Amino acid sequence: MTSAIPKGLQELLQGVLQYAQEHGPWRIYQQENRKWMYELHDLKRWGCTGVIAADYHSAQEARQIADLGVPVIVLLQPHPMRRRGYPLFRWPCVVWNSDAIGQMAANYFLERHYTLFAFVGHIFSETYWSKERDKSFRRTLRQAGHRKCHVYAPCSEAEQHDWAVERPRMEAWLQALPKPIALFAPNDRRGKQVLDACIDAGVSVPDEVAVLCVDNDEWICEASVPTLSSIQCDPRPAGYRIAAHLDRLMRGERLNKIEYSVEPLRVVSRQSTEWVAIADKQMACALRFIRVNAANPRLRVADIAKSVGLSRRATEIRFRNATGRTVREEIEHVRLERLRSLLLENDGNISELAHKCGFACQTHLGRIFRARYGMTAGQFRTAPHESP
Repeated sequence: MTSAIPKGLQELLQGVLQYAQEHGPWRIYQQENRKWMYELHDLKRWGCTGVIAADYHSAQEARQIADLGVPVIVLLQPHPMRRRGYPLFRWPCVVWNSDAIGQMAANYFLERHYTLFAFVGHIFSETYWSKERDKSFRRTLRQAGHRKCHVYAPCSEAEQHDWAVERPRMEAWLQALPKPIALFAPNDRRGKQVLDACIDAGVSVPDEVAVLCVDNDEWICEASVPTLSSIQCDPRPAGYRIAAHLDRLMRGERLNKIEYSVEPLRVVSRQSTEWVAIADKQMACALRFIRVNAANPRLRVADIAKSVGLSRRATEIRFRNATGRTVREEIEHVRLERLRSLLLENDGNISELAHKCGFACQTHLGRIFRARYGMTAGQFRTAPHESP
């Protein structure tokens, strides 16, 4: 089963509708190819004063929209719009912050101590957001000292139009990769194809290949076996802001073109990345134990040592050698990352959220949070989500 409207576009439209409800009323019409519906060439009859365009219109329709003589905004900017000759180039649009997305993917894998990495791009290799995510992913890895990233070769024209044609090549490529390896795909649909190819090629996910993708479309991620980890983005604020831009244009203001950015929120971890790439298997078990139990404010180093059958001293030495952190530092790191995610997506009381993450002392939390992020938890919550 597939969704008629992509998740990202649905969430952008939710932001548009929120603005319309707060500042309207707006009468929003959907253009369809039926004679009795509202047609683009007959604007005066039904009173159209602005156009909200998506990314799936043809070049001919883009030209028709550009010639209407009314303000336009473009949701989910299509690749051709990056070129000045595109009919809707001059209008404001929404773009993904692919630089931040690629960086988040790389850091996610680095936190899990991977040393081998791969990227599988979009089937259309010139897709700008896929290229930008690839570039940022590899740049972040290089900055961390990892210069090698295995990149899947672009699809041929035949492969672009038929997954059955491409699949054998992807399966052979996945089998040949060194392992364990962390693989990043630019969206959920491509990640699902990688996952299916792994299964048919006999490549185990996640212990041989860990797969991470983008969009967090639950129809794809939760329906996959194993379930897919994905970067969750937040398109609604961009939808709200670009709707406000359209409103000002429809009121007669002269505004410069602006690109409104969709920001990544967090990685939603599922089965496709539930593995830790370190050679010391007991310490890998210790890491998993910490992630499962970090919300317990009574969690101690002795508990981790007991879980892996070692003395406290032996656990501390081997853990630091394997991960570069002390056991206590890892516990705090996991708690801080969970609190950070909650702050970005939850309006609850900060003290209550901190307690859910395992922090019993607010003074201690305030000190380490500021040391880690350079601001208080309250400042962190408001910084990424300024009022639209």
